[in-house]
Amino acid sequence: MKRYSLHSLYVFFSFCLILTALQPGALAVSTRYFLLDDAESLCAGEMQGAAVNSDGSVTAGVEIRRLSIKNVPLAFSLLRGKGDEAYIGTGNKGVIYRLQGNDLRSFSETGEMLVASLAFGKGGALLAGTLPKGKIFTVDGKGKAELFSQPEGAEHVWSLVYDGKRKLLFAATGPQGKVFAIDVRGKAELYYDADAAHLMSLALDADGTLYAGTSDEALLLRLNGPGRAEVLHDFKGDEVTAVAVREGRVAVVVNDFPSPRTPPERKSNGADKGDDKRDDRRSTPQRSTTPKLPKSGKGQLWVVESSGRAEQLFESSKEHLTAVQWRDDDSVYAASGKQGRIYLVRRDGSHAVWIDVDERQVLALDLRGDKPLFATADKGAVYRVVPGRARESLWTSKPLDAEFRARWGKLDWRGDGGLKFQTRSGNTRKPDKSWSAWSAQLTRPGPIPSPASRFLQIRARLGREEGTAIYAVLAYYLPQNQRATIRDITIKPKDLSGRSGSKSSSGAKRGDKKADFREQPEQPTSRYRVGWKVDNPDGDQLRYRLAFRAEEQKLWRQMLREHEKLLKSHFDWDTEGVPDGYYRVRIEASDELANPGSYTV
Repeated sequence: MKRYSLHSLYVFFSFCLILTALQPGALAVSTRYFLLDDAESLCAGEMQGAAVNSDGSVTAGVEIRRLSIKNVPLAFSLLRGKGDEAYIGTGNKGVIYRLQGNDLRSFSETGEMLVASLAFGKGGALLAGTLPKGKIFTVDGKGKAELFSQPEGAEHVWSLVYDGKRKLLFAATGPQGKVFAIDVRGKAELYYDADAAHLMSLALDADGTLYAGTSDEALLLRLNGPGRAEVLHDFKGDEVTAVAVREGRVAVVVNDFPSPRTPPERKSNGADKGDDKRDDRRSTPQRSTTPKLPKSGKGQLWVVESSGRAEQLFESSKEHLTAVQWRDDDSVYAASGKQGRIYLVRRDGSHAVWIDVDERQVLALDLRGDKPLFATADKGAVYRVVPGRARESLWTSKPLDAEFRARWGKLDWRGDGGLKFQTRSGNTRKPDKSWSAWSAQLTRPGPIPSPASRFLQIRARLGREEGTAIYAVLAYYLPQNQRATIRDITIKPKDLSGRSGSKSSSGAKRGDKKADFREQPEQPTSRYRVGWKVDNPDGDQLRYRLAFRAEEQKLWRQMLREHEKLLKSHFDWDTEGVPDGYYRVRIEASDELANPGSYTV
């Protein structure tokens, strides 16, 4: 039996590609489609007066009206007053705005950087907690702000609640993780000293029970009196950002932020040394300016019963949550800090994207009664929620990427009620002036009336009749066929057991390159593995054909019969019957199997 050693077989590589089209410009690629039929894909777009439910349906939502706060980047806190009056605490100049009807204007200047918390105190006096100096102000009816209290060691007053029965104002502060009780004269006394760097949130139940959420270890505390607290639940996360309580049941927002996210260092009083947890990981510099809003992390919504039983109702792996509030029907509102959304979460865990705004962060909620409000950052604004069903409900998909220029086929959908669809298309990831205009409305499935391009966007208008809903949207398209490209050809000897040897050629690039095998294998062999890599933009199944010829000859000889279909990117070549010499190997790639009947051999 004849054997060939590596040093006696020199192979020159060349390769070419076979196009699958019969004529230039012909499309020889299979039809593809975009399918939007679950909550995740439907939520990826935008909603205007529409809601996307966790069961994968789109229904009519509520109407909102935006009131811009000019030249203010951050509306952080919100407090409803009498009638349609409301107060909004802002940054970065520490101004309080007052909203009366649709009249929104500057009301009071604190001289600080951020009004982080608002509350009504004794006699309805307006109180404002600020940072970075930890000051609490009283604001009179004309907007004049006067210093009311400055708790010792506090730099951030994150939350204020007033207990009318005890006539005490409670303040949750950082960076020393303390709750202060402040009397009507402004005298602040330490009420509870936590191990955390920050106490982020407070909530007061109707029976006077006080709840607090911490940073660092994300604890929910029930404060039972001065210096006394019990941990209701230890959450997995970085902080309990917001809490809301009703009749002993606490709705809790827990966030897990990407590291490093370390709160300002908790100051040592000289006694905290050694193994005290207060001096462990929290060692970032003290901030002298308004802290930046955190990068988006993962958010969770929990409900904790008075017994301590905790149940997770909602989770987002893509954005953190910023605020929470109970509804009268036992469901919960939760606001988000990346996509500018308000979620409606029901007791059974089902939920809906109830409101979607252009701003990225919804930071404060007061959605009670007949005049609901919320406030945003990114661009400071206050929104009114119009009770009842939206006059117009629009759902818009995200731009759908065909990856290459495509001809659009049929638009189909499943739903109930009077649905009207439109499309537009373009070649940029974000729609701009180069995109086509929105098409005429489609009231029944049919051809997509937008020009060929790479990206497609779909918009649906939901009718006002009860029961109108979208369940699924399907858009077909035919992309331009893309060439597959072969690269990095190698050839390796195979020993008698069939295993590939350890020696290989240098990768063959485009054009001819010599792969010179000069090292003797452990055993002479006539078997070689020819391997290659392929760039396949379309992702079609490829068929390969291999041929060889002696360098001095012109005739190519096929390694496989036509009925043999090679689908793997390697081939074991037995050269037993091939004379010694220099050879060229040709590899052809074809996507004919994805496009039967439209190729040449």
